[in-house]
Amino acid sequence: MVDTVWRDVRGWLRERLVAREFETWIAPIRASQWADGELVLEVGSSFVADWLRKRHLGDIEEALKAVAGGAGRVRLIENPALAAPRAERRPPLRATEAPRPQRTPVTDGAVPFGTFDTFVVGASNRVAYEAARAVVERPGARFNPLFVFGGVGLGKTHLLGAIANALAADGRKGNVASISAENFVNEMIAALRRRQMERFRQRFRGIGTLIVDDIQFFADKQRSQEEFTHTFNALYDGRKQIVVASDRAPGDLPGFGDTLRNRFAAGLLADVQPPDAALRVALVQRKAADRGLGLDDAVVQHLAERWCGNGRELEGALLRLEAYAGFGQRSVTLSLVREALAAHGRSGRRRLTVGRIVGEVCRHYRLSEGELVSPSRARRVAGPRQVAMYLCRQHTEESLETIGAELGGRDHSTVVHGLGVIEARLATDAALRDAVSSLEGRLAT
Repeated sequence: MVDTVWRDVRGWLRERLVAREFETWIAPIRASQWADGELVLEVGSSFVADWLRKRHLGDIEEALKAVAGGAGRVRLIENPALAAPRAERRPPLRATEAPRPQRTPVTDGAVPFGTFDTFVVGASNRVAYEAARAVVERPGARFNPLFVFGGVGLGKTHLLGAIANALAADGRKGNVASISAENFVNEMIAALRRRQMERFRQRFRGIGTLIVDDIQFFADKQRSQEEFTHTFNALYDGRKQIVVASDRAPGDLPGFGDTLRNRFAAGLLADVQPPDAALRVALVQRKAADRGLGLDDAVVQHLAERWCGNGRELEGALLRLEAYAGFGQRSVTLSLVREALAAHGRSGRRRLTVGRIVGEVCRHYRLSEGELVSPSRARRVAGPRQVAMYLCRQHTEESLETIGAELGGRDHSTVVHGLGVIEARLATDAALRDAVSSLEGRLAT
């Protein structure tokens, strides 16, 4: 009976939750008992239980009421056996061995890494992820070109690899050329020297999808931009898919002509932001599991808060932690994490200043610094100002008097009032929680 009830509850939730949210938080749950109107659900850790209670318990109870035909209770219990399993360990290749090459229409000398299944999705990258999936479903039909942009280590290359691999696995959608902008330039130069430009052009214009990473490399390279523009036009006119990644939006690319900028801006611009608090936790859990590292909740939270400004930073921290624990034959505890990572020249997140926080708040809310510190009490200014006070209090060692002074000469009592307002709103205002999480993600980089 319990399996039937949980199957129906899951089906109800699957239809109403975002797919990745369902797969991340609901799918791993195990139902163990259904009696006297109470559904007992097992989860892998106290962190997951707390997260579900805060974000999805109401959804689960509503689903239970709908499928059971009346009110029901949900009780969450911990079952460590459901925690992420240790990643399979593969023996290293011997010197005489080499990995077998994969047959694939993807080019650029190697199959790009990354799949959709291994991409961890959150609020900061969901638009880019969903757009990438849509491109695979119907290449050339929607979101063409797809222009993915964001800072270093935020998953752009992973997404491009996921698109390339998904399309390559589907032989019905044409060949895929996946290449970095630097390699495009190098191959073009080689073709010019060998007088083989026609072959070069045919290679990139006779395909189904062109994927180019780090397009900012074209800056100030007029000849390369001209050649790429011709390739772009030929593919676009033929309704072929184009996917491009950059470290900034088209309008902010230095050293680019207006023609190419306009081509990029005509498609979907998908911004990948630094991970928010929830995504940082999910990233730590996923990447630690991939390495076979079993981490308790305190370690996960510590790494998420201090070592997860972007994926590359986290990968480096986990690599150092794995080596430190392995060589010393020690358990992974919070004290070991602090010791291991401090030994590599960092004490965690960079020390933040009031000025840095004010700058990020202004960018997020599209205010000037003058407006934020002005005497204005307009809602569009006062709210962000109070958010800045809250972040300064949480992430700096400055006194309330100093925070108030730097935010327009406000006194201690004004800052205390602002902190109280934000803390109260955070308990009920999901949009504010998302804004604060997003800002904390930016400040972590």
